[in-house]
Amino acid sequence: MQAVLYDCYGGGPAGLKSSTPIYSHLFCYFYLLLSICCTSHAFLQHVEVPVPIPSKGEVLVKLEAASINPVDWKIQKGMLRPFLPRKFPFIPVSDVAGEVSEVGPGVENFKAGDKVVAMLNSLSGGGLAEYAVAKQSLTVPRPPEVSAAEGAALCIAGLTAHQALTQSAGLKLDGTDPRKNILITAASGGVGHYAVQLAKLGNAHVTATCGGRNVDLVKSLGADEVLDYKTPEGAALKSPSGQKYDTVIHCASSTPWSTFEPNLSANGKVIDITPGPGTLATYALKKLTFSKKQMVPLLLVPKGENLDFLVKLTKEGKLKTVIDSKYPLSEAEDAKFCAPVSEYGGEAYARCSVQSLWRWFCCSGEAWFLYVVFGESFMICVHSSGKKLFVSSGKTEISHVEVPVPTPSKDELLLKLEAASINPLDWRLQKGKARPILPRKFPFIPGTDVAGEVLEVGTGVGNFKAGDKVVAMLSVMGGGGLAEYAVVKQSLTILRPAEVSAAEGAALGIAGLTAHQALTQAARVKLDGSGPLKNILITAASGGVGHYAVQLAKLGNTHVTATCGARNVDLVKSLGADEVLDYKTPDGAALKSPSGQKYDAVIHCATYIPWSTFEPNLSAKGKVIDLTPLPSTFCNYAMQKLTFSKKQIEPLLMVPKGENLDFLVKLVKEGKLKTVIDSKHPLSKAEDAWAKSMDGHATGKIIVEP
Repeated sequence: MQAVLYDCYGGGPAGLKSSTPIYSHLFCYFYLLLSICCTSHAFLQHVEVPVPIPSKGEVLVKLEAASINPVDWKIQKGMLRPFLPRKFPFIPVSDVAGEVSEVGPGVENFKAGDKVVAMLNSLSGGGLAEYAVAKQSLTVPRPPEVSAAEGAALCIAGLTAHQALTQSAGLKLDGTDPRKNILITAASGGVGHYAVQLAKLGNAHVTATCGGRNVDLVKSLGADEVLDYKTPEGAALKSPSGQKYDTVIHCASSTPWSTFEPNLSANGKVIDITPGPGTLATYALKKLTFSKKQMVPLLLVPKGENLDFLVKLTKEGKLKTVIDSKYPLSEAEDAKFCAPVSEYGGEAYARCSVQSLWRWFCCSGEAWFLYVVFGESFMICVHSSGKKLFVSSGKTEISHVEVPVPTPSKDELLLKLEAASINPLDWRLQKGKARPILPRKFPFIPGTDVAGEVLEVGTGVGNFKAGDKVVAMLSVMGGGGLAEYAVVKQSLTILRPAEVSAAEGAALGIAGLTAHQALTQAARVKLDGSGPLKNILITAASGGVGHYAVQLAKLGNTHVTATCGARNVDLVKSLGADEVLDYKTPDGAALKSPSGQKYDAVIHCATYIPWSTFEPNLSAKGKVIDLTPLPSTFCNYAMQKLTFSKKQIEPLLMVPKGENLDFLVKLVKEGKLKTVIDSKHPLSKAEDAWAKSMDGHATGKIIVEP
C-alpha cells in the first residue's frame, strides 16, 4: 500500500516530495549529523509498505480520511524524543475514518464493510496511509450522517476538548450544572472550535479568543463574546463584559501565568492542553502551596465511549466540524504538516535558546549571570559575625568585613544569637540551585535556623520581651543566621524552655519542620498514635531531617524501616527504627524491607533514587515524599496525577508554621525528641561547618556558635 513516512527527526514537509527511499538512510544519517551541529531535517517520503495484519482485538481499516494534529509535526520535530517515535521509519497521524476490511481474533463489535471512526495508537501512528490497524476499544461505528472527514477530525481534537471540559473543568454537558464562565483560547483551531460548542451544551458563558478573520465564525459556533487576540484586550484576555473565568481551556501557544491570574475567579483554573515544562512547574508549585487558582496540564486519555458520544453529537447536528482544507494522500506534504516557519526545529531550537540567553545576559549588565549559565562557581556567599562579615569571593575562601547590627521593624525581634544550624539548603543556594529566585540580592548572609536571647522588640510585638530565650526561623529569602545578631519575625519565634539547649533549639527549624510536615501532612501520620498502622520507609535516616523523621514517625502508629550508612545503623536503631538497611548493600540499594513490608509512605531524605526503585516496594496506594525534589520529581508527580496513578511521588515544599515549631520544642523538652549533633563550630570557623555539610555525610545536625 502507499504510505507517507519519515525516518528521522525534523524537516517538516520538505522531504515529502522525495520518492527515492533507497537513499533514505544515507540522508537520515547526514541530517542527523546536521542536527548535532545546526538543525534537524527528516525526509517524509511516499513509499510502498505492506498492508498491516490485524492482531487480537484489532480491525484493519481501509482509510477514507485522516486528520492532522499539531502533535504529529511536534513528534516529527523531535519534541517528544526520546519517547516518540519509538522507532523509524514512522508513519504519522492517529485520527482516521474508513471501512473495516478485516477483523482480528476476539473482535465482536465490527465486521467487514462497517464504516468506522478510529483513533490509532500515538506510539505507532499509521494514519497517513491507505490502510491502518486500529484497536477495537478506540473504534466506533460511523453513521451515514457523519462523513469520513468529519469523523476523522474528531479524535484528538474532539476528545481533548471533551476531557478538558468534563473531567478537568467539571462541566456537565446536559446543562444541569450551575453557570460557569469559561474562556477558550485559539477558539477557531481544532480543539478550540469543538470546545466552544461543547461548552455551550453545558450551562456556560463562553468567552473566546481567535484571529480577527475568524471572529464571526467563532460567534456562529455559540461563543457569547469573542476577542481578537491581537488587540490589547485580547492579549490581556479581558472579558468584554467583565467576567472572571472559572475555567480557561487554553488551546493557544504559551501564555504566562501572570496574564491568566487576574482574570480568574477565586477558584479559577487554567487547563493547558499543550503543557510545556513551565506549565508542569507552575502546576506543581500551585499544588504545593495550596493555591486556589491553579494551572492544570492536560494529558489526553482517549476513551471509546467518549469518541462515540462525539460522533452521536455530530449525527444529531449538535457538534459541527469546521474543515480548513482537504488534500489527497499524494499531496500530504501540503496539509500544513510542519510548524510555522518562524519556529526552530530540533536541536537548533535549544541552541538558539542558549545563544539568546547568552546575548541577553551579555547585554543585561549582570556579568555574574554568565557564570550561572555555564555552571561556574560564582556565587557570593556571605555571613557575619556581628559587625564582622565573612565574604566569599565566589570560590570557597572567606574574609572578614564589617556590617551594622540590624534594627527590628514592626512585628520583629532582634536576637543575640547563641547557636545556628546549617542545612543543605544553605550551600545549595550558594551553588545557584535556586537562581534566579534566591538569593534575591548580594551580599547575602546565609542561615535560617537560630536560637538566642531577645535584645530588642519592634512595634507590635506582644509575646516577647528583652531577655527571653527563644528559638526562631529566619526567612529563606532574607537569611541572616550566620551572625552574632539577627532580626526574626514574631510569627516564627517561640520561647525556649531551660530544658532545651540553644544548639538543640537551633537544630530544629528546617530539618524538624520538614520531617513534621512530611509525616503529618503528606503521609497523614497522627503523632498521637491514634491512626491505623502505616509502614514507613525513611531514607538517609541518620541525617538532619531523617533522624527527626524516625523519632516523629514512632510517635504515631507506624512500622519504620530506615536506610543509612553502616556506621550509623546502631544510632538509627536507638532512635526507634524497627529495621535498618545499610544503603550500600544490595537490599539497601533496592530499598527492600527485611520483613517484606510494602511501604505506605516513603520519606525520601536522600539524594536521587529513580522511581523504578521505589515503585515495587510501595503498597497499592503508597507514595514517595521527596524532600529535595529535582525536575524529574515534578515531571513524575504531574504525570502520575494526570494518569490517576495510585502509586505516586510527591515533591514537598516546606511551609514553616510557628505552632509546629513550638510543638517540636515541647517534644524536646519532654524528652520525646532527641537532636543528634554531628559537630559544633565557632562562627570564626564557619567555613569548616559549611564544608562538612557539603560533604554529605554528617550524622544529625551541624551547629555554628558565635
